[in-house]
Amino acid sequence: MKPSLFSTLMLVAWLCLLSVCAEATIVQPENGKTITWKNVVPPLGTMFASGMRLGLATGGWWRGPYVMTKKGAAWNYEQKGVMSIKYTENKKDARRNTLKIKSGVSIPVGVVVSVTDADDTYIADGTFTMGNAFSGEGETYELPLHAVYLSAFYMDTHEVTSQQWHTVRIWALAHGYTFGNPGSCKAATHPVQTVSWYDCVKWCNARSEMQGLTPCYYLDASQSTVYKSGNVDVANYAVKWDANGYRLPTEAEWEKAARGGAFGKRFPWSDVDTISRTRANYFGDTSIAYDSGPNGYNPLFTPGGMPYTSPVGYFTANGYGLYDMAGNVAEWCWDWVDASYYTSSPASDPPGPASGTLRVLRGGGWTFSASGGRVADRRADAPDSVASTVGFRCVRR
Repeated sequence: MKPSLFSTLMLVAWLCLLSVCAEATIVQPENGKTITWKNVVPPLGTMFASGMRLGLATGGWWRGPYVMTKKGAAWNYEQKGVMSIKYTENKKDARRNTLKIKSGVSIPVGVVVSVTDADDTYIADGTFTMGNAFSGEGETYELPLHAVYLSAFYMDTHEVTSQQWHTVRIWALAHGYTFGNPGSCKAATHPVQTVSWYDCVKWCNARSEMQGLTPCYYLDASQSTVYKSGNVDVANYAVKWDANGYRLPTEAEWEKAARGGAFGKRFPWSDVDTISRTRANYFGDTSIAYDSGPNGYNPLFTPGGMPYTSPVGYFTANGYGLYDMAGNVAEWCWDWVDASYYTSSPASDPPGPASGTLRVLRGGGWTFSASGGRVADRRADAPDSVASTVGFRCVRR
């Protein structure tokens, strides 16, 4: 049942009084993105610029005419009018209905605080079956089928675009980060590619810091030195798994997300177990039984020459609302690859093998055949390798 406007206004007034207990760092968002607050109550009187939104823990929004000014490195917001509220309950993520301020006191509902992109999808916790359910195809290392429990996470709805990559990279270069590759693309709305695993991991940390979130990747077991430079094989123990910052998905997280809530399906969609040019950007080969073709590259994406990538989100999303989980570009995952890992992997939140030589790639790409687009397909490459067929997307807690 929705509360009355009066009760909601009273709640907001109460929260404003509580807000003197903590402070918040405000970061200007990327153009066209939404600011969402998490974990900290903003200081009394802190509001948002016109056209931006302050998220309530319940999923509603505070709106009103505000002005934004910059003081040093911080962005300050001042209300210049009467505030109105649209209240909606957030049923997808109950965690957003509780707020912990710095004193550790829990408030039933409140303001969710930190700066994040709006382009992510919530994947609820739960168990799914991982591996290849189709006999007579795929590789032995796609087996055995095994049950995996994963904690809840958010995943980028789209593959990271060139525009996103360069926005964060420019910030990162000014804040102590280095990258081995500048990244390439066919257009700003296409996925970035020609980026190594190392580049992507550092970019995740930079994206986190740029948005005032806690980075996930560190150089030491104490998780005190943020990974910013060089080609470092970050260890599983140097990952802050519960941080609210961005990271590459584990192989298990990627496969659960790709399946879109369905079980025993070959591809990210659940209505059929075949692939065609209307479903994904891949290389058609009708000699493969489950490829409906037609053969070859999709001519919609060949103008301008290689790479034949497509704009992110061009094809229909899967059951979770995620785009391009098959085709376009293959996506780096966190894990080292190990052909026997499925026989001994933890049943809950598997982090991948402790060591290896190649990192996992998932999802196929514009040069891959239908086999590469299967949700169970496992590929890998050296972490310093780059290709016009490989990009990535992020997850966060």
